[in-house]
Amino acid sequence: MNYILIADKQEADNIKIPKELKDDVKIVLLGWGETATIKTLSKILLNGEFNKNDKFFNIGYVGSNEFPIGTVVVVGSVSREVASHTVNEPSIKLDKESKVKCYSSINFVETTKHTGVFDMELYTLATFFPKIKSVKVVSDNLNYHEYKQVAIKKAWKEANTILFDLIKNEK
Repeated sequence: MNYILIADKQEADNIKIPKELKDDVKIVLLGWGETATIKTLSKILLNGEFNKNDKFFNIGYVGSNEFPIGTVVVVGSVSREVASHTVNEPSIKLDKESKVKCYSSINFVETTKHTGVFDMELYTLATFFPKIKSVKVVSDNLNYHEYKQVAIKKAWKEANTILFDLIKNEK
């Protein structure tokens, strides 16, 4: 089974599973942030719903101080981001071809010393599933009010194409 792990219903509503993959793909709604992600995944893991041959994918919104709103990226590596400093935790490599760096934070990132994309769940997901692949849609340039107003249909169409190409190539 291929699991698409996402933060919220708005993201889920943008995922269009191709007919030929309907039986091979399941969407898992996690909730926003690290705590919701850990809580949801812990329940699923304790129930034994995942199998060792399952593959994991993430798609969702990110902020960025490097890419314009509407850009779609495949994440190359993910690290932890905190307001005062980067915690001494290892960076996790997700895709050897992508140079895009994602920083996961407990809060919405509005200021940072790093350049890249910023989310609130991917580092936790990569800790659980180190071979996860992640496709992100830039929804804001580190401004929460931009995020609240974003609607990027063209970007989601591109993101879906990339995501399902990754899923097809992982078989």
